[in-house]
Amino acid sequence: MRAGMSQTLARPAGLRPRWSQYYELTKPRVVQLIVFCARIGMLLAQPGWPDPGRLVAAVAGIWLVAGAAAAFNCLIEQHIDAKMARTAWRATAKGELTRPQALLFSAVLCALGSAVLWMWVNPLTMLLTFLTFVGYAVVYTVVLKPRTPQNIVIGGVAGAIPPLVGAAAATGHLELGSWWLFALVMVWTPAHFWALALLLRDDYRAVGIPMLPVVKGTAATARGI
Repeated sequence: MRAGMSQTLARPAGLRPRWSQYYELTKPRVVQLIVFCARIGMLLAQPGWPDPGRLVAAVAGIWLVAGAAAAFNCLIEQHIDAKMARTAWRATAKGELTRPQALLFSAVLCALGSAVLWMWVNPLTMLLTFLTFVGYAVVYTVVLKPRTPQNIVIGGVAGAIPPLVGAAAATGHLELGSWWLFALVMVWTPAHFWALALLLRDDYRAVGIPMLPVVKGTAATARGI
C-alpha cells in the first residue's frame, strides 16, 4: 500500500522537451495557488474590479518571482529530490538540467518578475514579492527545513504573504483585511504540509529531513494538525 501511494505521486519516466523541464521547475500547481491568493487579496482590498492592466502585471510579476523561488528550491534540494519518489522526476533531480542552468533560470525569472512589479504595479508589491522569494527559497529551504521540525510553522510566513502582495498591488498599502487573510493562510499551511509529511514520512526519514512526523511521530502530528 505504501509503495503504491508513493508511485501515484511520482511522474512517468521519459525524456521531456527542454521547455517542459524548465516549466516543471517552477512548480506550476503551487504557483497557481500563490497567484490565486494574491488575486483574492487584490479583489478584497478595494471595492470594484482592479484596473485590468495592473491586474495582469501583478499576476505576471508574482508568477515569475514565485516560479523563480520554486526553481531555486529544486536547485538546493537536488540531492534530496533524487531520493524521494514524489520528486525524483524533477529535471534537476534526474540531471537533465545542470545546477548553473537552474540557477540562471531562477535568477532571470526573479529579475523579470521584480522589474514588472516595480515598473507596472508599485515598489511595495515588488518588495513583498521578493521577501516571499527570500523567505521560501532561502530561509525555509536552506535554513529551517534541514534543521527543525517547526520548519513549516516558521517558513509558512512566506507562503502567507501573497494576500498582502495582492492588497499592496491594488491599493499601494496594507489594510487590516489583508492581514486577516495572511493569518488564515499561515494557520492553514502547517496542517497542509504535515498531512503530506505523514504520507511521506519514510521518505523524509530516509533523506534526513526532520519533518514533524519523523521527529515526533504520527499522534503528535495529528494533534498539531
